[in-house]
Amino acid sequence: MKRKILTVFVFLIATIIVLLTALTLLEYNPKDEENLSVIGKSTRESVKINEDYSIISFNIGYGALGETEDFFMDGGKTVRPDDKFMIENNINNIKEKIIDLNSDFVFVQEVDEDSKRSHNINQINKLLLEEMEGSFAYNYRAKYVPFPFPTIGKVNSGILTMGRFKIKDSKRISLPNPFSWPVRTVNLKRALQVTRYPIDESDNELVFINFHLEAFDSGEGKTQQTKLLSKIILQEYEKGNYVIAGGDWNQTLIKDLTSDPNLLTDWTPGTLEWENLPKWEFGVDKNTPTNRSLLKPYIGNENQLAKFFIDGFIVSPNIEIQDTKVSKMDFKYSDHEPVKMNFKLLD
Repeated sequence: MKRKILTVFVFLIATIIVLLTALTLLEYNPKDEENLSVIGKSTRESVKINEDYSIISFNIGYGALGETEDFFMDGGKTVRPDDKFMIENNINNIKEKIIDLNSDFVFVQEVDEDSKRSHNINQINKLLLEEMEGSFAYNYRAKYVPFPFPTIGKVNSGILTMGRFKIKDSKRISLPNPFSWPVRTVNLKRALQVTRYPIDESDNELVFINFHLEAFDSGEGKTQQTKLLSKIILQEYEKGNYVIAGGDWNQTLIKDLTSDPNLLTDWTPGTLEWENLPKWEFGVDKNTPTNRSLLKPYIGNENQLAKFFIDGFIVSPNIEIQDTKVSKMDFKYSDHEPVKMNFKLLD
């Protein structure tokens, strides 16, 4: 009997060693800075000073976190939906919403290219709009994520930037990673996606920075990532460029916001350390939350689940924000709502 137990124990240890070795060898290790390919095609050459433009930010939850879903990392039970049709329907409705919002530029987070959790649907191809150019930056790549059960499996996911104008340049800049080995091997490798557009009759550029900051760290990761973001946007502004940075901050974007302790959640956003950012204007809708708890499905729990203000923009002083509004979908197709900001580049 002891021999059988020893044999099983040795087998389990050997299996774990093999798995950890494989995950380490196959780990996604992006460079600090990488050039991104341009996809799609636009015919408009450059943006102009003193013209009105608009931009959307939308975390689409890889099409799998609609109103019927909870999520295990937020205290729920679901790892991935069994229904491929549901994901396709969510993506189709998300695309229709983006089209209806009729924006000049679009930031999208949690876009799956080829992931088991979203039934291997290439969401980049589905979301890229006609007459728009874009680029895609990975922030999560893993050959196999071995937890929980059923396992997450293969993940290829990232952030997508699209616009009605020709892209001058787009880069992926790696963000600080708060996780150590072996968790790091199958965790997100988050990034800033920096996309540049030429400005008519100017040597300066319109610089967009799309991002999805850390969600499940102790707080240090978000702080370090925010500091790097701050450094980059200040450098760009000091060059004379126009800067808009935005996406899913996973931090509360309203100062001194109080939450209802009776609302349900196992996850709460981080507290944004405002001193780590320049005193620039934020594009935030202070009346409408952009994210909901995934502790339970939204249907049947609409008034019980906590909601958060974590999606929005920060803009350089040479840009005027005209208004920022959440376009409510009542979390039907994603656990986030799209945020639209109208703006103008100033002389």
